[in-house]
Amino acid sequence: MNPTQEGVYYCAAREGHSLSLGALVTQWPRTVTAREGETVTLNCHQDDKSLDMMLWYIQPHQGGLTLIGYNQYSTTYEDKFKSGYNITKTPDKMNSTLEISSMNPTQEGVYYCAAREGHSVRERQISRT
Repeated sequence: MNPTQEGVYYCAAREGHSLSLGALVTQWPRTVTAREGETVTLNCHQDDKSLDMMLWYIQPHQGGLTLIGYNQYSTTYEDKFKSGYNITKTPDKMNSTLEISSMNPTQEGVYYCAAREGHSVRERQISRT
């Protein structure tokens, strides 16, 4: 690896027998200002009932997009986000909520919600050492 290859790499795989043009995903509130220690709730809606997994990501002000966790049949969190985050999904699979408890400066950033068909999800950040 050399310095020009440093960055965040993503890998996705699917079975290839179908193609979706994507669901409309809506998040709210648009912006949130919170004091340290407060709880923040972010909401997400997607309009395709065939998509059974909803995912939440954060992009810190100085960093790449990082998976927080996802909910398909149950909620799975990446190790770094197992404490202080709560992801829920409605039974109709079309709405998800991310609750961030006890906000602190390390949680600042842009949060993203995504929806997809449920398959294995893995994402890792690679840095040059």
